[in-house]
Amino acid sequence: MPGRLRGQIVAVLAGAALTVASGVWAHGGTRSTGYFSTFSSLEPHVLGVSVNVFGRDNTIRLSNYSGKTVIVFGRSNEPYLRFSSKRIEKKMRSPTTFLNSSHTVPAGAGRDARPRWRKVASGASYAWHDHRIVWTGTRPPLVIRRAPHVSHLVFRWRLPATAGGKRFVIAGFLGRLGAAPATKQRRRHELVADRGRGRWSPARARGNRSGSPPREAAGSLAQSLTASLPGS
Repeated sequence: MPGRLRGQIVAVLAGAALTVASGVWAHGGTRSTGYFSTFSSLEPHVLGVSVNVFGRDNTIRLSNYSGKTVIVFGRSNEPYLRFSSKRIEKKMRSPTTFLNSSHTVPAGAGRDARPRWRKVASGASYAWHDHRIVWTGTRPPLVIRRAPHVSHLVFRWRLPATAGGKRFVIAGFLGRLGAAPATKQRRRHELVADRGRGRWSPARARGNRSGSPPREAAGSLAQSLTASLPGS
């Protein structure tokens, strides 16, 4: 794994350790269950186009200030979203339109279906939920089931697109923050719990005024990321 990308993965998952509450390690692909999708690069870089992933459901947002028409392609390499100068449109007969909404693809939709574009936003930016950048399984991936307490790079994702007819790729990765073993969680709670009350005590948490587990817990978790990610 390239050093730069490896460092980015470690930084993202280390930051996640500070924002994900203990006890939420369950199935699903949201940030509250430890899955963090992250944009990494445009390949090649497109001047005026920016991308980020945000929010609990790992929503992706593209902003187009390039002065060119940007088209994001779907799962079957069909046109899916079109970013013009002042509007964004979605191809309603794109299979990806239905798949990203968790709906069955109707018979009239397909890669070669007659285009039917619908305006979905004005301006230069649009955010959408894309199943290609998140974990959609009902169970965690096998590698996570085998080692749930280790942070993992689940997969890298790539969304094809064009700007002014020239191809580029929106690239990123999905990571999963390892769950702290239950015994260690209990020890951390005991260290800062009110004696005999079982509550978080800011006075005992070394100045941790938020009443949440201390940052040291996230720090120790982050230290294991380098060794646990593929390619170490």
